[in-house]
Amino acid sequence: MSLHTVNEYYVRREGGFMINYSDTNNTDKNSSNINLEDTVIPSPDLVAKTNRFYKIPVFLSHPTSTTMNNLQIQFLIRLMDELKKELLFPRTLPNTEQYPESTMTSIRRMIYSSFGMVTLNLARKKVRVIDTNGASIYKNDIGQEYWTGSYFSFIEPAMAYQYGLPQLFITESSASNQDVYESGGILPFRVLVWDSSNSIDYFFNSIEWKEMLQNWAAEVRSGYYIQTRPPFEYTGENQ
Repeated sequence: MSLHTVNEYYVRREGGFMINYSDTNNTDKNSSNINLEDTVIPSPDLVAKTNRFYKIPVFLSHPTSTTMNNLQIQFLIRLMDELKKELLFPRTLPNTEQYPESTMTSIRRMIYSSFGMVTLNLARKKVRVIDTNGASIYKNDIGQEYWTGSYFSFIEPAMAYQYGLPQLFITESSASNQDVYESGGILPFRVLVWDSSNSIDYFFNSIEWKEMLQNWAAEVRSGYYIQTRPPFEYTGENQ
């Protein structure tokens, strides 16, 4: 048994846990003196090695970090922190993992091993239409300017939808008029719009974000519960 002083408390390490003693006047303590008021906290070393295992994995689709500006990266980091507060682990290619197969196969493998999907569509390039194919629907588009996002912001959620994962969509306001991210959302889904001219806290403190996060997280946990049920059941669900 070894004793260490941490924040004026003596701590004894036992079996991956630290037992916290508030009495610093007596360092010669043993297990017979432990009472119910002693605080048992997990060892930081143990938590550091296992903190991923109690989080339900979800697929976070976002543009490659090298194509994002500093503000967009800050928003992404805050989004990941918000997901972790819900005890959900945001996985993304290639930041958290990478497989030896092709990109599409790696995406499919991520989707099949996740229980939810978050898609972050961010503005990347501002383009101007200089010509069209002559179709009448594009006759007023010449000279128009608009922001484009990542192609994978369309491909990955479409694949996840085919698999049936709960979906959460977020798009930057400047790219919100891009195809399926147009106003009104992607039926039957609603798209959250981040206005980058406002502070990041303004978005994450909004009632709309909090409600949609909680509803989506509840669907993720429900799906996790259903998918991890035993294949053979010998009693009724409520027995």
